[in-house]
Amino acid sequence: MMASILVIDDHRLVASGTKSLLQNAGFEAEAIFSADYLKEKIESANYDVFLIDWSFPEVNGLEISKKIIKLQPQAKIIIYTGFDSELAIVLDQLIEEGISGIISKTASVHTLVNAVHAVINGYSIFPNTMVKEAVYTHRLKMETKNLFSKREVEIIEYLIEGNTNKEIAAKLYITQRSVEYQLRSIYKKLGIHSREQVADRVKEMRIVSPDSYKIHG
Repeated sequence: MMASILVIDDHRLVASGTKSLLQNAGFEAEAIFSADYLKEKIESANYDVFLIDWSFPEVNGLEISKKIIKLQPQAKIIIYTGFDSELAIVLDQLIEEGISGIISKTASVHTLVNAVHAVINGYSIFPNTMVKEAVYTHRLKMETKNLFSKREVEIIEYLIEGNTNKEIAAKLYITQRSVEYQLRSIYKKLGIHSREQVADRVKEMRIVSPDSYKIHG
């Protein structure tokens, strides 16, 4: 019996092309272009592997994976992405949530097919470069764990969201002068001289998850 794969990707050409590649490789494959139809699909058929795009307009691959695992706890999921470097930062979380593998959209057909077979057989497949990056990230986090106080981390997070000193002060119920004082301490610890440099530096040091980098004066 052929293994069954469900491809979930909002880019129709990519989803359809991937489905065809898998079918040509001997798999049964279907494709959907939105997570809106996910529950209906899972309830109507059994899939051996879910191949999920990482980036959707409203959600990411992890959120979709959680929905799948809730409906089918033993699901085998591969994240199919063009954003390998972004995933290294959250690799630990992906593994904890039960993701079986990650494969680049630039990978060859041979690599894709082998990855699907490996996951079906109970193996986990993650790019070596991503694992090395994740180890490096973990080491940096450990090294900087005690570098900043909880309040300083809160200020950094609000800063990279684009909040002004006045807005940060209001959200933390402290004075603007206090924010300015702690920003000087943050700059010193980061080895920088201005708020415009904060986002890039904390991204380098993996201090906070860099979802947004809008720094305003």
